[in-house]
Amino acid sequence: MLLVASPALLVTPAGAQTGAWTPTAPVSSAQVLGTPSGVPLGAPLGGALPTAAPPGGAPASFWSASVSLQETATNNVDLNPSATAKTALVTEITPMLTLNHSGSRINLAGTISLPVVLNLPSGAGTDRVYPAVNLYGDIALVNNFLYVEGAVNVSQQFFSPFGAQPSSLANTTQNRYRADSYRVSPYIRGVTQASTSYELRNDNIWTNLSGTPISTNNSTYTSFSGVASNVQTTLGWQASFNYTDTRINTQDSVSTQIYRGSPIYAVDPNLRLSASGGYEQNRGSATSSQGAIYGVGFAWHPTPRTNLTGDWEKRFFGSSYRFSYDHVTPLSVWNLRLSRNISSYPVQLATLPAGVSVPGFLDSLFLFGIPDPADRQRVVDQFIRDRGLPSTLSSPVNLYTEQILLQQYVGATVGLIGARNTIFVTAYSVRNEPIAASGTPLPPILATGNNNTQNGANVVWTYRLTPSIAFVASADGFQTLSNQGLVANTKQGIVRMALSTTLTPMTTAFAGARYQVLQSDVALDYTEVAIFAGIGYTFR
Repeated sequence: MLLVASPALLVTPAGAQTGAWTPTAPVSSAQVLGTPSGVPLGAPLGGALPTAAPPGGAPASFWSASVSLQETATNNVDLNPSATAKTALVTEITPMLTLNHSGSRINLAGTISLPVVLNLPSGAGTDRVYPAVNLYGDIALVNNFLYVEGAVNVSQQFFSPFGAQPSSLANTTQNRYRADSYRVSPYIRGVTQASTSYELRNDNIWTNLSGTPISTNNSTYTSFSGVASNVQTTLGWQASFNYTDTRINTQDSVSTQIYRGSPIYAVDPNLRLSASGGYEQNRGSATSSQGAIYGVGFAWHPTPRTNLTGDWEKRFFGSSYRFSYDHVTPLSVWNLRLSRNISSYPVQLATLPAGVSVPGFLDSLFLFGIPDPADRQRVVDQFIRDRGLPSTLSSPVNLYTEQILLQQYVGATVGLIGARNTIFVTAYSVRNEPIAASGTPLPPILATGNNNTQNGANVVWTYRLTPSIAFVASADGFQTLSNQGLVANTKQGIVRMALSTTLTPMTTAFAGARYQVLQSDVALDYTEVAIFAGIGYTFR
């Protein structure tokens, strides 16, 4: 069910494991990968609204380049049991480019980084390059009518939530792999003389994987969608259709067609209620389902700083729902997400955050006081350097699977900003299970380990000892449990502490220590202690 005139453009932060844990590394508030409008609306989303101006917005441009060097001494570089642990000195060199251009016809935003990891002695750990690209762009071919969006995301992901999920690229693990996602989305959008808004859109996503612990296949996702609405009156309406096709290795195809119609009642300018009815058809490689769908929803915007939306819908797999709450005060940011819907791997990779975006939350915090996106990004970047904040908080692992999953998600994040203290807290729980239609998996199960529940929490606290020195502490804890009879339970914890200092307005240095531990029924237990130090310089 949709409660807006057209599908909103949502964004997510950059992929996980984009570089060393460098609390002072400059990051961008424009870490974006555009969300396809045709993806399941219940998929958990994170981050903030895009910083780039919409097509036709006022021109604004910002770019910066930086490089950081980090040295890490670890007693367990490969994260093996104590009997086979190897010590190593790991060097990480990370050049990064940040872009944010908002023009009258062209917008481009994102980051490109190229972390290089070198190990001493030779044979301890693996020397590798971990490229990370997160770019979003759009161009208005015909103003106020025809547009093309594009997005590129190259990130380091974890293959199994039961395996090791180290906090730094300094640790070598077979559980890490590279995922590349590319999206091209032409669309038309406009408003008729009768105040009817419309949008027709085609989303195309190509996903490539490399370095996975087992053989995997590439995937494609195609969506055709359209929506028309008129909400300028007390009793408005909306009509939409959506067709999606997901293919793994160009062979197995799962398609979905959904048609909806919705009356929308405006109780007042800030509150809208809706109902919906429609029809859906789902086809897998072995089974299919079809039938009527219906639901209700609301959108409430009580203040310029508060937004609540929610809907419930009866689908072929049962209840589908989503609820979101966003609230910003001058010194805090609050976010809550609940959802239940179907998802697939290419959709997860293109839409799920691989970490809650700290720059995104800060961007929304400064939005009201600094309306210009380029100026706001400079403030966000400087704030992160001054406070020694990381770029992302914890989030669930995106599951690689050649099947459709039913995903139930709840997550919350709070950010508190004080004169000296900064605190970010996030917690999540996501339950994944193979989707079933009439008791039969849709499509047949082709992978294992995807029926599980992931729970996690992350706390980051920074304290400014002086105007130029900050103490940074963080703690991560996450657990993965099997939903089936098989006993599978993995617990992981990471604690980090560091001092960060601003040597010059463009130069930062840091030093600290970390401890991480894993206990599991299905993976090798390990502990690691490491100390690290580094320096970062921003050229602009």
